[in-house]
Amino acid sequence: CFNTVEACSQRTPHVFFLWGPHDARICLDARSTSMYFLLAGCAIAELNSNAANRQLSRDSAVNMRERGTNYILALFDSSTPSPNFYRFFLEWLIDDPGLGLLIKPKKPNWRGAYGDLNGLFQTAHETGRIHVFERKVWPADVAAAADFSIGRSQMSATVVSALAGARVINIDYERLDQHALTKPYATLHQNGPERCVFYDHETLRSAVTDYVRDPSSNPHLGDATPMLDEFDPFRDGKARQRIGEYVQWYLKGRDNGMSSDDALRRATGIFADKWGADKVVRGL
Repeated sequence: CFNTVEACSQRTPHVFFLWGPHDARICLDARSTSMYFLLAGCAIAELNSNAANRQLSRDSAVNMRERGTNYILALFDSSTPSPNFYRFFLEWLIDDPGLGLLIKPKKPNWRGAYGDLNGLFQTAHETGRIHVFERKVWPADVAAAADFSIGRSQMSATVVSALAGARVINIDYERLDQHALTKPYATLHQNGPERCVFYDHETLRSAVTDYVRDPSSNPHLGDATPMLDEFDPFRDGKARQRIGEYVQWYLKGRDNGMSSDDALRRATGIFADKWGADKVVRGL
């Protein structure tokens, strides 16, 4: 009867553990019939972050800087092939000897979708200023070694990187904040223009290179801090603890002879008392 937000569109368990208000809005507006929505924070970072991968990212960045690189971008693609995304950054890398790229693809065998870019990839690799990670590497571990982390319209990799303290930029080709259906969920856009969201490549490049030359030109570039509470109001690494405690409280109620509904109400009340009533979006 428990689940996290990833399954919101697939089933209706009794309880959803959501990262933060951003996810809660999506589930509420989707008219989920689940009885309890609880904000628990981002649990998957605790499962996936890895010290060895963070070190690999740092070592890759150090190697690039020893070759003369003075700014590094981490790239996160999406499940949908995005040749124009990669073409732009590869051409930028080849054109600018000061740029380095850390690429964390979303899918295995991702290069198979970019046959037309083989020549660009080869030229880019010959610069020694590009490193491609295995898809299983946690995005935030890559982002930690970069100056900016850049994702496509799907925000998951961008958000987990921001939650880990990285400066992040999302390329919103679809202009999600300009459509009635998607505007309520365009959370990063609320940081203001040319900060964490850009609609086109060239404007993004100008903003980044201006910042590299003079950080005071746009000191908040990539800083998602004002919106982090929307994605995870805790950011304390205790999401799994909160979820586990709730399940324990529920099971204890059942062991004491409570009905399932009464045990859920009891567990939800304890959760609200410990973590705050505002963390129970539905169920009090």
